[in-house]
Amino acid sequence: MTSQVPVADLQSWLRKSLGSNLSQAERERDKLTAEIGRAVDSLRDFCGQLAGKAEQDLETKRDNRAQYRASKAVVRLTSILPEMAKDFNVPEQRNSLNLRNLQRDTSKLASDATRSREDWLRQIRPYYIIDMMSLGGNVDKLRRLGDELHSFLMGRGTVLRSLEDIDGKLESLTKLQGGKEIAATQRKGIEDKLKEAARVDQALKSEASEVRGNQKMVRYLEIDAEMRKLRSELIRTGFSRLGRPLKKLISISERGDYPLPIEVREAAREYAQKPFTTFLSEGEGYPRLKSLMEALSRAVSSGKLALKQREANKVVERADQVVAENSLLQIHDSAKKGKAAYDACLSDRETEALVQKLKDVRKKGKANRAAQEELRAELERAVANESQAEEQIGSLLKEIGSLVRKLTGADVTVRLT
Repeated sequence: MTSQVPVADLQSWLRKSLGSNLSQAERERDKLTAEIGRAVDSLRDFCGQLAGKAEQDLETKRDNRAQYRASKAVVRLTSILPEMAKDFNVPEQRNSLNLRNLQRDTSKLASDATRSREDWLRQIRPYYIIDMMSLGGNVDKLRRLGDELHSFLMGRGTVLRSLEDIDGKLESLTKLQGGKEIAATQRKGIEDKLKEAARVDQALKSEASEVRGNQKMVRYLEIDAEMRKLRSELIRTGFSRLGRPLKKLISISERGDYPLPIEVREAAREYAQKPFTTFLSEGEGYPRLKSLMEALSRAVSSGKLALKQREANKVVERADQVVAENSLLQIHDSAKKGKAAYDACLSDRETEALVQKLKDVRKKGKANRAAQEELRAELERAVANESQAEEQIGSLLKEIGSLVRKLTGADVTVRLT
């Protein structure tokens, strides 16, 4: 039967399941690291004692040149070995990484010390034979301890390494859970903001509906709709396909390639930017527009304004309709009357206030809808982050479960709670 172990109880469950194997591995680890520390200290102490003995011999054996040279060699050797061990430390935190580094440092110190001892031994012989044997024993002990630590790491130490891997994954799991909680909090906050934005949107719609329901606003909106319709009709019948040619006419005129009267050039600029507003400001028969159309037709017909043949024909045809056929006369009359009615409506203070209120409400509504779009995009990212964290948590739980089963041999499943 599969056991269910909560993440919070996993470490204590593992120690209980591993029992004596874990305790024995920890004791062996602690024993080896302690012995390595003592062995290095012993090497330092022995070098200090041997250095004192050799320095004393330097004072007393000056007449024996061979032994004097041997004593100098011993002094040199016993200064080199402590220098090698100067930065050697047994780490307080005894995880697998630190133990591997300790094993490498121990083996390296033993190898370097052996090499130095052999290099200087030729100058020391036949003197200090017993001392050199003792020194060799200290170094050999270091080598043996390094080998034992390596064997431990490859053998019983794998239990400790596996526990560390599980602990590392548990730490990662804790971080992922924290990230998921943050993402969930962000998601909830965004959802609350979206609800508030929806409430504001509904309130603005109700406010706009109330304003539009006012009898004075009903009349204003009818006139406004009619004016919009006239504007569309003007663009469609009078300026359709003329936008680009008008801009080109302004460009060649400003460069001096095709001179235009100042009033025509000004009219061209105004009509290119605000055609309906400029059209409304025209007098009866819209003379400025006709002058502009005549100039445009001449520029195209003369070839000064280079266009494709089909486009050129359309421009000339449209200009003739505006100039000769007075095709915009009805639109102009209707727009003038509409503008007068529009201005009359706005001359009433109450209507003016209502119109401004409606504009403000529409502006707020537009800003609120833009904010909603941004919030929806943020919500999508927050949901994706939360989902990704959840997937990573599920995957990590499976990895932890696999490591636990491999380590303990138990049929167990790790769960969050």
